[in-house]
Amino acid sequence: MKPDFCAIASQQIGEDLIGTAGHYQTYVLIECPLPWAAKVFDSANIPLTLRQYIKAIKAERSVQFLAINRGASASSASVTLMIYERTGPSGEHFSADESIEGYRGYEFPLNDLTQVVDCLKAYWQGDFPRERRRGQPITQQDILICTHGVRDRCCARFGNPFFRAATQSVLQGELPNVRLWKVSHIGGHRFAPTAISLPDGRYYGRLTLSALQAIVTRRGSIHQLCSVYRGWGLLPAPLQILERQLMLQHGWSWFEHRVTYRILLEEASSQPDDSLALRLSQGEVSVEISVSPISVATGENLIKSNETSVQALTYRAKLTQDIQKTVWVKSSCSSAIATPAVKYTVTECVLMADPQPSWSISGFGTR
Repeated sequence: MKPDFCAIASQQIGEDLIGTAGHYQTYVLIECPLPWAAKVFDSANIPLTLRQYIKAIKAERSVQFLAINRGASASSASVTLMIYERTGPSGEHFSADESIEGYRGYEFPLNDLTQVVDCLKAYWQGDFPRERRRGQPITQQDILICTHGVRDRCCARFGNPFFRAATQSVLQGELPNVRLWKVSHIGGHRFAPTAISLPDGRYYGRLTLSALQAIVTRRGSIHQLCSVYRGWGLLPAPLQILERQLMLQHGWSWFEHRVTYRILLEEASSQPDDSLALRLSQGEVSVEISVSPISVATGENLIKSNETSVQALTYRAKLTQDIQKTVWVKSSCSSAIATPAVKYTVTECVLMADPQPSWSISGFGTR
């Protein structure tokens, strides 16, 4: 009897991928030799001190620790440690005057895995000499493709062939300024092959080579992303639906814009510290979202004088749970029962004027 694949089942019932991107303050990527255990940092080659440190830090911070590999089972002469950190406050609650500016990546070449803990401690505690405080800034785009087949067989069945095909595309010059990595479990097995693009922090699933080439080069029809885009991890899941709608409307230029948003406290039952998902479970939620150009060359916000004609566009939208799109699925191949995957929809989106937003996100990307 052929094994069931959750990725095939999800696609057959027409589940929409959007709104499933992970939402983290920091990504720590550690180059680890293969093979990996189902819980990757329980692998035999992981030092106990590193395992314990990861557990302690995850209890304190919004950090996603991931193992990465260039595709080799043997240990390399050195270990690459990358830290992608989102500037601004973290947390799942919405309050005024909190801003998020995007992910910035720094790379640290280490001799072996035993040096990872000391490097991370020095980074977060500010104990590096000034010239080494931030490591080497990452200027390439890192594409992390999940191939963690021991965790879920879909990531082996679909992730590994896709990684090999994407590697050939890099060698043929079809994916410029890109580094490909095998990555451990990133969530969303049922959307395999899945990937994260850094430094922008966008998630993708059911990837094809043509879609990946479009993502990297930002050419072709933006609408081909509709079937592979899981969402922008800088946004809470429900807002990822609205962001996709505006992305499809604006085209590839959307990736070169600064996004600012705020949740409107119009509902009498809502409190400032209620999570967005909780509010949506109680009814419709209104949001404002603004877009304005950023400098792609430097990753910094453009400063526009009053003499320029470039202005932010502001939309007011309403979000609600979508009962018709909500589906019952097995979240992984090993799941015993199906559970509801709650979906959301944009019921209204109107272009406004004179915005006063209080949450901001800037996307940082490379071409």
